[in-house]
Amino acid sequence: MAVGIELKEELLKVEQVVGETTARKVLREVIKISDTLPTAEKIISVDVNILTTSFQLIKNKILIEGTARVRILYVAREATGAQPVQVFEEDISFELIAEVPGTEPFMNAWVQVDIHDIAFDLVDIRTVDVRVVISARVKVTVTEQLEVVTEVTGPADLQVTRELLKVEDVIGDAQAQALVTGRLIVPFEKPDIDSVISVEAKPRLTDVQVLDGQVVVEGLIDVDVLYAAVPQDPTPQGVKLPVHFFSTQLRFSQVVEIPGAAIGMVAQARVIFETVSFTELDFRTVTVDVVLKIVAKVTVVRQLEIVTDVASKTTVLDVEKRLLRVEDVIGEDIAQTIVKEILDVPREKPNIERILRIDTSVKETSWRIIDGKVIIEGVVELQTLYVAQTPEGDQPVHHMSHRLKFTLIVEIPGTHEGFTAETRVAVEHVDFELVEDRRFTAKVLIGVFAKVTEPVQLNVVVNVVVVTVPPEVPCEKPTIVMVTIQPGDTLWALARKYNTTVEAIIQANPGIQPENLQVGQVIQIPACPAPKG
Repeated sequence: MAVGIELKEELLKVEQVVGETTARKVLREVIKISDTLPTAEKIISVDVNILTTSFQLIKNKILIEGTARVRILYVAREATGAQPVQVFEEDISFELIAEVPGTEPFMNAWVQVDIHDIAFDLVDIRTVDVRVVISARVKVTVTEQLEVVTEVTGPADLQVTRELLKVEDVIGDAQAQALVTGRLIVPFEKPDIDSVISVEAKPRLTDVQVLDGQVVVEGLIDVDVLYAAVPQDPTPQGVKLPVHFFSTQLRFSQVVEIPGAAIGMVAQARVIFETVSFTELDFRTVTVDVVLKIVAKVTVVRQLEIVTDVASKTTVLDVEKRLLRVEDVIGEDIAQTIVKEILDVPREKPNIERILRIDTSVKETSWRIIDGKVIIEGVVELQTLYVAQTPEGDQPVHHMSHRLKFTLIVEIPGTHEGFTAETRVAVEHVDFELVEDRRFTAKVLIGVFAKVTEPVQLNVVVNVVVVTVPPEVPCEKPTIVMVTIQPGDTLWALARKYNTTVEAIIQANPGIQPENLQVGQVIQIPACPAPKG
């Protein structure tokens, strides 16, 4: 509190946005099939999942490291002509650099690495050339706590300028690991299992609730089992191992402890698949263990009227301001759409006997904002695994790709062109139906989360002092002190500390931006001795 002036202040914890960007890199790996596995006749499909990522902030850059798991499904070259389907995996380490000017080691970063594209070639019977395009989205922020002035009282002619600000206050974030175990039974219409070829697990969220001190996350795991069936009629050419497929769902519920969370707050959660393992119990039963990582964050949107200027005609005031760069939260919501399309088998591929499964991934997305809406456009890539029709009936497995375009509209009142959107798109479910031997219908359920913010820069008042005597000019022979800017420093505070004026500091540092000091910046201060007494 200052003489003649009363201030009402509130502590504000904000994430000031330093910058954001997207970086891409092509990974190329020549992968050798292990000598313990049969050689390859042809590659059916190549899938890539990001397993781990870590990052380090340095000046103006973020160094990202991680591991991608490459999973190759192929038809083996066998002397018997049985051509069983095989699968093998290999991990690839990667490094990526994202440039965000203004980044410093003590700041925070949000990093999301996705697979943008995959290409592959079978070089020889034991060598696969894989090319993967990875894409990293990065946002750098710095957490600041400052006392902002929300009300000023004083002289009768006091003029106070205010601005309404809506900011997202982070209550806390945490993560937990979940182990989901399931017992899978082969459907009655399917044949017995000879050997399991692969098991895939794809988790998705269905509900997120905030309770006191915790977030409860619930979801489903779509589990797909590809297996070689027990042969019914061995032939003179060899034992045929027909390939079959079945899928089921497992439910999961996980509690993430976040102190300070309370009912009514907003929670954001992500579920990250880590590993899946399986055991064949008998000809018709498989048990699976799925390890998931659940990441949750709890926030509350605060709406404050912040003082941005104070003036008086009868009283000389010294007003200290800080530049506040935040994202004003306009709103967020989710939406879904179903993309349904009749697809044809490529000309070079054989007819379909039956479809085993369809894997999906979102490859490209973009967004634009119009009044009250976020429009998200993108492409979903479908990888269809199917059994082909052959006169021999030996069930060769084939693979084909299709791309489906989609458009989603998320209604968020108050949005306008020029605002910023954060979007997350995911395929939630896929269904298919065989129309004829060269055509099938694919139905894909796509879900999207969209959050709209408006970048705001405000010079907010953090202190007001009544000047009882006019500020004195610096002393005749000031001592030049080199000062490194620390978090929270302002020219107003430095001038008082070194018994000088803001104007004198500005004159000593041509080109300085008083309301936009950078941490680590070195400036000259013409310091004067403290007044006697």
